[in-house]
Amino acid sequence: MSDMLEKILGVEKTAAGLVAEAEKEAARRTAQARLEGQKRHSELLKARASENESAVAKERTRIEAERAAKNRDDQKKLALLPRDEAAFRAAVIAVIDKGQG
Repeated sequence: MSDMLEKILGVEKTAAGLVAEAEKEAARRTAQARLEGQKRHSELLKARASENESAVAKERTRIEAERAAKNRDDQKKLALLPRDEAAFRAAVIAVIDKGQG
């Protein structure tokens, strides 16, 4: 009976060792998978950031061109307006008179 208990204890000890090794291997694989996942995530974030940076630069260029065209159009429209120099002089004189009174 003693031999039987020793064999059972030996099997149990071996099983415990195998379980410990399996847990250790599982932890190693989990850590490795986590690192690989973080690396892929980091690479994906860098790629997305680069794409966004490019899109922002294109949009900024488009907006600047649009604004420059609008400014040119507005300047042309203003240049075509008739100038009422008499009204301008009267307005300037009115402002000067208010400042002196």
